[in-house]
Amino acid sequence: MKIGIEIDWQRTKFDVNRERLELVDGLGYDMVFTAENIGNDGLTPLGYVVAATKRIGVGTRIIQNTARTAPMAAMSFQTLRHMAGPDREIIAGLGNSNPAKTEAWHGLPWTPAYWRMRDYVAVMKKAFRGEVVAHEGKTLAIPFHHPGEPPKYEPMRPLLETDPDIKIMFGGGTELMMANAAEIADGLMPNGGWAPGMMKVYRPILEKGLAKRATPMPVEDFPIWAHVDVLVTDDIERDIGQFKEYVAKWTGAHPGKGGGHELLTSRGYGDVADRVLELYQAGRVKEAQDAVPDEYIDEYWLLGSVDRIIQRWRDKWINDGCNLIVRTDNWPSAKPADNRIYEPLIRALRG
Repeated sequence: MKIGIEIDWQRTKFDVNRERLELVDGLGYDMVFTAENIGNDGLTPLGYVVAATKRIGVGTRIIQNTARTAPMAAMSFQTLRHMAGPDREIIAGLGNSNPAKTEAWHGLPWTPAYWRMRDYVAVMKKAFRGEVVAHEGKTLAIPFHHPGEPPKYEPMRPLLETDPDIKIMFGGGTELMMANAAEIADGLMPNGGWAPGMMKVYRPILEKGLAKRATPMPVEDFPIWAHVDVLVTDDIERDIGQFKEYVAKWTGAHPGKGGGHELLTSRGYGDVADRVLELYQAGRVKEAQDAVPDEYIDEYWLLGSVDRIIQRWRDKWINDGCNLIVRTDNWPSAKPADNRIYEPLIRALRG
């Protein structure tokens, strides 16, 4: 099992904890990931990470494929490869975003997510191999041309020396997108975090996609990078509320495919999902939060004292079928500067 951390991206002030970066780099953590939302982008911080560390790999989890063209994404990761040197692992983690962000923020039309990801990955792979980038897909045509007309310009190839081994992974919350990743990508970044036992849910889905590859692959050889949120607290009863608030919002505000309702249901909490959705959409938000069981939070997140978190990590999370990204600064009660609190935990998790 590999282990990584994620630079927090959900606060209103973006900050990179350099002391934390240097610590995990020295401890032998495998990866540092970034992400993006309507605010910070996910690629700029990776250059900082490369400059601040010596050996750790870098990746995105995720950047939005509706925010930049596929050749632009390939250019960014190839540039990062040259900056990082040949020995660090680089993971291009992609996601589809959603119609609201795509159209209201980026000003682009929403196209079918399944086919857009297939077109996007195909173009990036050609660019990574240094090939002439010509592609005629269901959502993307390079060179651009109007329907029924030939392109005005000849296709181009990258001028920068390329690296065909940069890994492309993408996120997926639906069975269709997870199987899609297993078929065409180098790994999966599932939505919603990870908890022990989730592999039994993902295995049959991934096997369908892996069987379609040119060279079929066993599930055990297909990398999964998932996250687990961690909160050190001396009062679980007090702080569990912010996790319930997150679950209720994700379930009530995102009831469709890949949203919180589907995630809760897949984890065996279908009745809870229905009740939370009903209450949230009726405007009874506090009741929706209270309807999320304590045991669900404790099953899918790591919270409590450092000793309690370490024990649960060792008992259940280690070697459960995926690589884990430890997110320690993702909650309002977790302050990014709490290095004194989190340093013992970070050291112990690596051990």
